[in-house]
Amino acid sequence: MSFRAPTGNTYNVNGVAAITPTYEFWTNWWQGLVLRGGGGFFIPYGHQSVDEVGARAALIANLAAGYYFTPHGATPFGDLVFYLSANLAQTIDGNGPSRNTVTLTPGVRTHLGKDWYLLAGVEVPVTSVKPFDFQILVGLMKVF
Repeated sequence: MSFRAPTGNTYNVNGVAAITPTYEFWTNWWQGLVLRGGGGFFIPYGHQSVDEVGARAALIANLAAGYYFTPHGATPFGDLVFYLSANLAQTIDGNGPSRNTVTLTPGVRTHLGKDWYLLAGVEVPVTSVKPFDFQILVGLMKVF
């Protein structure tokens, strides 16, 4: 379950408040192959989110496959995983025409050491209506 706070300006599609309940899974059942995915709902709420920004309720899902190339202790390239993620967002609210967006995100994740991980990817829409050309995604994660 995640909660999105309405920070940022509405002119660049920020300022949205939303709740996102999801079910997610991760499995590593054969050698270095790793599969992860999930599904859930994006549910915006509040006047600013729905009326000003135009956020819409959507079914969301993703499925990713990757492969571990290095062992965990080989820092700063430990647990080096290259992956491809397919992502779906399908509107379900009936507030206008139905829209779906499918994106593909090739990416990489590596263990930097001391439970710090670096994640990076490029999200590219593959549907005919493109909300963006591409997005560069980078994250630094600490495991507790």
